[in-house]
Amino acid sequence: MINCLKTNFLDLPGCRILPRNYKRGMKTCEHIDVSIITPYYNTGELFVETFVSVQAQSLQNWEWIIVDDGSPDRESVMRLDDIAKKDSRIKVIRQVNGGTAAARNTGFRNSKGRYICLLDHDDMIEPTYLEKCAWFLDSNYEFAFCNSYSVVFGEQNFLWTTGFERGKEFLHANSGPPISVVRRTAYAECGGFDESIRVLYEDWDFWLAMAKAGHWGYTIPEFLQWYRKLGSGRYEQILQSGYVNDEFARVMQQKYEGLDKHFPEPVRRQLQPFETIEVNSLVDNPLAANPSGRRIMFIVPWMVTGGADRVNLDLIEGLTHKGHEVTVCATLLADHCWEHLFSNFTPDIFVLPNILHVSDYPRFLAYLIQSRQIDTVVITGSTIGYQLLPYLRAVSPGVAFVDLCHVEEPHWLNGGHPRFGVGYQDVLDLNIVISQYLAKWMEGRGADGTRIKVMYASIRLAQATRLAEVRDQIRAELNISADMPVIVFAGRICEQKRPEMLVEILKAASDQSLIFRSLIIGDGELREQLEELLKLYHLTANVQMLGSVSHQRCIDLIIASDILLMPSKYEGISIVLMEAMAAGVIPVVANVGGTAELVSPDAGVLISHGENEVQEYLDAIRRLLSNAGERQQMSKQCKALAASKLSWEGMVENFLALLDEAHRYRIDHPRSLMSPGLGRELASLAFECKRLDEIVCQLWSTQDQLVTANAALLAKSVEIPELARLTISLSQTRLARMIVRNQFLKAIGKRLLKRLSY
Repeated sequence: MINCLKTNFLDLPGCRILPRNYKRGMKTCEHIDVSIITPYYNTGELFVETFVSVQAQSLQNWEWIIVDDGSPDRESVMRLDDIAKKDSRIKVIRQVNGGTAAARNTGFRNSKGRYICLLDHDDMIEPTYLEKCAWFLDSNYEFAFCNSYSVVFGEQNFLWTTGFERGKEFLHANSGPPISVVRRTAYAECGGFDESIRVLYEDWDFWLAMAKAGHWGYTIPEFLQWYRKLGSGRYEQILQSGYVNDEFARVMQQKYEGLDKHFPEPVRRQLQPFETIEVNSLVDNPLAANPSGRRIMFIVPWMVTGGADRVNLDLIEGLTHKGHEVTVCATLLADHCWEHLFSNFTPDIFVLPNILHVSDYPRFLAYLIQSRQIDTVVITGSTIGYQLLPYLRAVSPGVAFVDLCHVEEPHWLNGGHPRFGVGYQDVLDLNIVISQYLAKWMEGRGADGTRIKVMYASIRLAQATRLAEVRDQIRAELNISADMPVIVFAGRICEQKRPEMLVEILKAASDQSLIFRSLIIGDGELREQLEELLKLYHLTANVQMLGSVSHQRCIDLIIASDILLMPSKYEGISIVLMEAMAAGVIPVVANVGGTAELVSPDAGVLISHGENEVQEYLDAIRRLLSNAGERQQMSKQCKALAASKLSWEGMVENFLALLDEAHRYRIDHPRSLMSPGLGRELASLAFECKRLDEIVCQLWSTQDQLVTANAALLAKSVEIPELARLTISLSQTRLARMIVRNQFLKAIGKRLLKRLSY
């Protein structure tokens, strides 16, 4: 999986050492899911890389039809023979040279798969490519074929995201590499490739023939295919032949004249009321069990910058390091900017909305459990993951199910995911929480405390010499003197972190003429409002916004600081807090959640919520800034506490021990059995709630737009009071929008408007 922001074009799937290898299980498959078809003509050693990428597929139920299109080069022929001997699923067919189109049609006639994968001899695919394409087409029957974003590499390196969404624009130009997975029936209905096209572009004609037959495709928004650009490649041959794009475009437009008027335009369908949930998987992919450890599935909401995601990443790294195998399923449509970090430890990663209709989440998760022989499922932060628990438990009785909760969310669903942990406890073998506070919170809402276990999260501890080196380096980069006190905030800039209070505290410190610099690390929905407040209070010279940075960069910036300021509305035990204390950075933080379980009076300052919060934060900061000796002593104590409580190796061992305990509960004290039918019905109800929630959100958004429009009309009225006119004018500012989004102020505003309406 590539890092889109910093792509390594040398990290080829055919040369990569994977964190795990997929191997076929002993069970015989009833059918072949995918037939890979590859034309072969005088192919060089690069074909070995293509071979390696195919063998590494997570979907092992494939056959590979390689059509030798009359290769005269003996070395190429021998290379193909040698590779074919390595895998019984490879079938070599030899024919008189007839061109790429003829070779593909020959491959199709000799194939058996439900789907046809078009793969050229020098291209490569990521490990999950075939499985994701097969499942996409099984789940989204509106489409006849699919591909993905492409990594173009070789003599040119770039990322290609243009695909089948261009629709009828294909009448004017082809778009992207020919690598694709096609329904067998659609291939037959369009007549296959036009074998009269001998000078390339046969794939362009093939897509238009598909459209003429009423079929069209979809491009999965993940970089799963690698297209090689060579000086002797197909595009370069076009240029050398003189059979240029414009000329062929005219031929295509004449051949498919009128197609623009009835060009197929399939779209991914919406969830229907009480939509039927299919339970039988069409993909048949039994994989070999892990001989050296557990098979664990993590169901997460996303893979983004955040403390909970950091814990997931650290656990997965530790688990795979010890020989366990991990599958990750993300349930939300989001910018999964940390996905490439997770792929360092497992290639088995699936962003469900990218490939599945939502009604297929249950059968896909059940399929993965069966295919991988998963023994443990960990749900952490995924609402739909909890809601599908009854079904998954019913169809997978030999699996242990646990959840991992970090923090209660009092302003969301009456407590958020820990509340789900309480409500779904009867279908969980064990609840794992990261603080004693959260365990008691759940017990107070009716959970069985004997099934709740605490596992403190942890971090990597840096050596003292590295801390000093990094501190000096970062301060030099940011032009901060060695003796200048630095106050740092790191986290998502959202309502939970109370960025408006953060600015108030910094403003109060600045008004008191305290000497300091401040660094704000992170991004989020309230970043724009935070920046506006910094400008409004003239703090931009003293406070530096650094935005979203890599995890290592974040740690380095924290190391260069002296005080961590974190006035959160609620927390579990923040990973940033742990990283700060390990670096000797003194926490001045809100006394919420499990924070008090880590911060002691001689290693930081805890501030309780209340009327005088800002003043208490200010007093603590003033005391620390004015007393270097106290800062130094607290810094040492922070490091000592971190060293004694926050071992990464200890966290992984503790987690594994808790998984063992969950399995003992599963065997010795099993949960009540539930029928698959009832589990399916509960899943159907969950999807219906999701569908209605999306409708309400759309209506609410429409209402906000109408209110804004009505306000603009009212402002023109001469009869409206001056106060209302001023209010409407202010409502158009960024600062006012930030205030309106504050739930507390919104509630006050509603009450005030209600009184004024009498």
